[in-house]
Amino acid sequence: MLQSPVEVEGEEEYVVEEILDSCLRQLEFLVKWEGYMNENNLWEPEDSCKNACNAIAAFYCKYPQVPRQIVQMQFNNLRF
Repeated sequence: MLQSPVEVEGEEEYVVEEILDSCLRQLEFLVKWEGYMNENNLWEPEDSCKNACNAIAAFYCKYPQVPRQIVQMQFNNLRF
């Protein structure tokens, strides 16, 4: 059965079941939505995942080697 969105601070949001991957173009997470099939997984920017802290923490515990985010100070020191 597909899950309906929940209301968070007056806006509808879907519940994140699990974070499956991350990408560093801008920090994005591959999200598995609770109650939905894998074909509904979506890449979501970090800002859209602010209410999925537990799922993000579980993802980083499971995959500690994946990119998190390059802080501006570190980025400025990279040589291209």
